[in-house]
Amino acid sequence: MDKAIMGRLLANVAFVAVLIAALSLFAYAASGPSTVRTVQKAPEKEQQKAGEVTSEEAAKYKCSNVDTMRERVKCRLQLKEENEYDYLPEECRAIVNQSRESCVSNYHKSQDCWKSDKDSERFKCAASAFGLLGTVASQKAACDNLTGQNRSSCILELRDRVDAVVKFRIYNLEEKAQRLKERGIVDLDTVTGLVTALEQQKQNYNDAKTTAEKKDIIRGVQKLWQDFIAKVKK
Repeated sequence: MDKAIMGRLLANVAFVAVLIAALSLFAYAASGPSTVRTVQKAPEKEQQKAGEVTSEEAAKYKCSNVDTMRERVKCRLQLKEENEYDYLPEECRAIVNQSRESCVSNYHKSQDCWKSDKDSERFKCAASAFGLLGTVASQKAACDNLTGQNRSSCILELRDRVDAVVKFRIYNLEEKAQRLKERGIVDLDTVTGLVTALEQQKQNYNDAKTTAEKKDIIRGVQKLWQDFIAKVKK
């Protein structure tokens, strides 16, 4: 493989330190998990269940009726023209009701960020799309200047924005792997395995209730990427 390509791929493991530093600013255990909050949907619509799709979603999203996550990922990776409007993201499929809609909306917000081939530009775009402007520390300090419920709401909103950016960075690894497949550098099954594992890590991240759990998940993502690069090098 071209040394420049390998250098760029290996550089992605450094993102773990950035994400862990950002997460360290929050006390997850004190105020609960920052997953997308579950809100009951209007009763006239078909009831959703975690991991299942409604008939409306099945008609709208490609690959949605495939039974397993791995096979859905493989189906998606083989689409001739793929974008985030074509399929229901696995992270969103695992949650229900308005929370699912909010999750899908987050994917749409970052759609334009894939136009750049540079990680730095993608991350800057995603931070802007999710409203994470300036440093996390400065925004946290601004929240700390508030009091009572205003401060709590500010912290929760900031934490959700950080989580959205964290998961975008995980998704960025999936995108990079997919582009390697498209260039013939790595095979479909290897990329399918990585993307499936990373999708599961995003769901684990949503379920995590403490900073320590989220940090462990990020380190797990780093290990998955390192193992993938080792396979690519062979």
